Amino acid sequence: MKSLQKLLFPFACVYWLITFVRNKCFDWGILKQTQFEIPIISVGNITVGGTGKTPHVLFIAQLLASSLEIATLSRGYGRKTRGFLCANEHTPVHEIGDEPFLIHQRLPKITVAVDEKRVHGVEMLQKIKPQLQAIILDDAFQHRHIKPKLQIVLVDYNRPLWQDCVFPAGFLREGKYALRRADIVIVTKCPPTISSVEQERWKQKLRINAKQHLFFTSIQYGAIYQVKSGETVDMQEFFKNKILMISGVAQPKIIENFLHEQGAQFTHLAFGDHHDYTAADCETILKHYNENTKILTTEKDVQKLLEITKRFDSAQRPVPLYVLPIAPLFLNGAREQFTMLLL
Repeated sequence: MKSLQKLLFPFACVYWLITFVRNKCFDWGILKQTQFEIPIISVGNITVGGTGKTPHVLFIAQLLASSLEIATLSRGYGRKTRGFLCANEHTPVHEIGDEPFLIHQRLPKITVAVDEKRVHGVEMLQKIKPQLQAIILDDAFQHRHIKPKLQIVLVDYNRPLWQDCVFPAGFLREGKYALRRADIVIVTKCPPTISSVEQERWKQKLRINAKQHLFFTSIQYGAIYQVKSGETVDMQEFFKNKILMISGVAQPKIIENFLHEQGAQFTHLAFGDHHDYTAADCETILKHYNENTKILTTEKDVQKLLEITKRFDSAQRPVPLYVLPIAPLFLNGAREQFTMLLL
């Protein structure tokens, strides 16, 4: 892998230079930034995928929705449509993408919209929902055409920025200097027992300044539930069965580690991030499934899987699908501090 990185390093240098010049053009006002009166909160990454962004967006949206009229806006990665689209109760997952669909399913009372042109998306939201009090921009750290009121950036504990480099030799979307634009930095997927010494090391390595706020979160798994009935199950009893885990996420290893911790006997069919399940995938799942197996998946994948599991039902082989939900757990008792800062 190191030899491949060396081979790609010249291309990474070109990519770094392009993104650096682009950022400077925004900083100097050569490229236009639009600032709206409505508070806009941007939640994004500096690395390519897999930082736990969607659970954090859900968490933030839930916090704000308790006292404010809010909306989320993303480009709708992987959707089969284009332009501005506002989700309603009849909107299928392929029209808005899996992550916005999950937010819409979990928080049906908030407005969920997609638009690859974010400035246009905000304008449309204000037009159709003039009562909105805040908008969350999902995955928008590099989308500098909008100047947000608050910039939140997620960093994966398992992929330290100082050990990485920019694409294509590494996984960074832009140079590490870009972290200076963040108001809040959240180090995600931390071990729950992370020491204060380790936290201080991260603060120094990330060069967090006096104006920035640093938080650490871990993954918190919720109660497993059966999709059609919505009933939760006893986790210890559930993992006494053979498990067929199906996921289309950026870092499937984290799920596998959790299943190992539970002592589960499992087979993991790990597809690519944002995977669209096909008839061929259905056949693959069939080969691994029997009546003594429980199929477990993520909230991000479940709606897409429901479509293909209809094939099982039509073959008179009903397949109960179970979901493993996750949420961020703020360490050091910092949830209240983060909530107050956000509000």
